[in-house]
Amino acid sequence: MQLHKACKRSLLILLTACALPALSMAQQAPEDQLLRLIKMPLKNIFVEYPNKTSHNILDSLDARLTPRDLHPAFYGSFDWHSSVHSHWMLAEILSTYPDISVRDEIIAAFDEHFTEEKMRGEAAYFDRKLSGNYERTYGWAWLIKLSEQLHHLAEHSTDKALQEKAKGWATHVDILSDKIVAKWKAYLPKMTYPNRIGTHSNSAFALAFAIDFARARGDKEFEQTLIAKARQLHLGDKKAPAEWEPNATDFFSPTLMVADLMTRVLPQREYVRWLSTYFTPQGINRLCEKPVVSDLTDYTIVHLVGLAYTRAWTMARISGYLPQGHPLKARFARTSAQMYAHGMDQIFRSDYGGDHWLATFARYAEEVMKANKIKH
Repeated sequence: MQLHKACKRSLLILLTACALPALSMAQQAPEDQLLRLIKMPLKNIFVEYPNKTSHNILDSLDARLTPRDLHPAFYGSFDWHSSVHSHWMLAEILSTYPDISVRDEIIAAFDEHFTEEKMRGEAAYFDRKLSGNYERTYGWAWLIKLSEQLHHLAEHSTDKALQEKAKGWATHVDILSDKIVAKWKAYLPKMTYPNRIGTHSNSAFALAFAIDFARARGDKEFEQTLIAKARQLHLGDKKAPAEWEPNATDFFSPTLMVADLMTRVLPQREYVRWLSTYFTPQGINRLCEKPVVSDLTDYTIVHLVGLAYTRAWTMARISGYLPQGHPLKARFARTSAQMYAHGMDQIFRSDYGGDHWLATFARYAEEVMKANKIKH
């Protein structure tokens, strides 16, 4: 009997020891985890290959252009939009943690990429034949989010040296963002239908970021045009079939993205009425299930890790906008934290297919959760 008990204790100790590495991945100190996240974009914005340029090749000479030839600043991180939002994440880190240990490395990267010459080169790409609609509207959304963040840093940082740096970066990035905003304003009247896809072309995601930008920059006309478009596209949405989600390679929930967008569009009371007929019980149950990721090394299946983060931030924002006592408020807050944890359990095992972009999604989700008082 004593030998049996001793064997059981030994087995328990062995199993506990075997479990420790997995626990340490999910439960490591917050500052250590943050630095691991930061180092992903800080490295990847300089990694030119592999690369998916999505460039329309005009002739044999055009075919020889490298990613850096096409995009002098945003050539890294596998694709243009991932490079752009990786820079956004680093700018957000400087705003939130101006004394972070990698501060000088981030500043050096921005000094190298956010020059007037390179931003003019980036803007010129959109004047090329067949390139005017490049990255519409996913990359556009992240580019203006970057501009918004740099202006925030320039206007609100209490670190004078950093503030002066940010003023220069913001001015140069605006060479590109002004062009993108003009393109967006020209595109909105042509936007007859929404794009309810769960990947890059999702229109609700882009409209939400555009509204944030317009409000931050005080562009009332742009803001009102965006709000009118969102109302036109989504005010009549009812019984959204969220129970069909997700698709095989989604990183957005199409239904949650619309509900997230409409928090920016409708006054709270009107929003609650709209939401009451938007989701179905089956759809809500489905949205609260953690995405299953069968292969973390597959460049498109790993999108489902990103889906956990986007569900986390959309549910956090929706929960924060709902009044006390609303049945979805507590449920979405709880599920938001669970989705974020689900993403963090996988992010550092995702190979370059996830490494080149997931840190941004983790960081944005954390910031939205914090703004809506949701702990993770």
